Amino acid sequence: MTENKLSKYFIYAVGEIILVVIGILIALWLNNLNQEKVNAQEREKLKAELISELSENKEFFKNYKAYAEACRKKVIHILNLSAGDNTKLPTDTLRKYAIDMMPFRSMSIDESRRNSAKSAGLLQLLNSEEINALAEYETVLENYKEARRINSVFKEENRTLFLYLNSFDVLVKENDLVKHPDYNLSDDEFLSFLKDKETYRKLNDIYVSTEVDVRWLNGIIEDIDRTIEALN
Repeated sequence: MTENKLSKYFIYAVGEIILVVIGILIALWLNNLNQEKVNAQEREKLKAELISELSENKEFFKNYKAYAEACRKKVIHILNLSAGDNTKLPTDTLRKYAIDMMPFRSMSIDESRRNSAKSAGLLQLLNSEEINALAEYETVLENYKEARRINSVFKEENRTLFLYLNSFDVLVKENDLVKHPDYNLSDDEFLSFLKDKETYRKLNDIYVSTEVDVRWLNGIIEDIDRTIEALN
């Protein structure tokens, strides 16, 4: 009789333990399921924010590329004139071209959402393909920034050229500037300066740097498209 009771108590205890274990496993499963749901929601939110940032940057780069291409067309015209090509354009137009060919517009690249997600460790929510695409985009972007930094159009040696060419009267008046006499060239002096061999060399530097900029921008836009495609 006593042995039967002990057996029953033992079976009951084992049953209780099994039920508790099953309860714990179910709770863990439900918790994991809920966490996966939360992670999936956070992942989709993160991807939407990253795609939005990439799309905005793509639009900026497209606009900047159009600006750089317009600068390139003008520097080609001035460069050809410097090499001895004839032109029917009035000197005032040439002076304005000589200013507008200088791509000095500042860059405005938004990296806030990507950097914020990176700092918060949220990029681990993405899969390996998405992470690799973002890493490649970041590398291309950093390389482009470095290329712009060393681009000859921003070198100090071109400042004198810019001061000479920046003699368009309208711009001077609009900005209430007083020009130094040494930089206030007559039309004949201006054209003679353009055709100087040293001026041609610097103009060629500007052309090359602008051409390189356009090619970089093409590459960045293509890389953004690939990154967006990986995130979609």
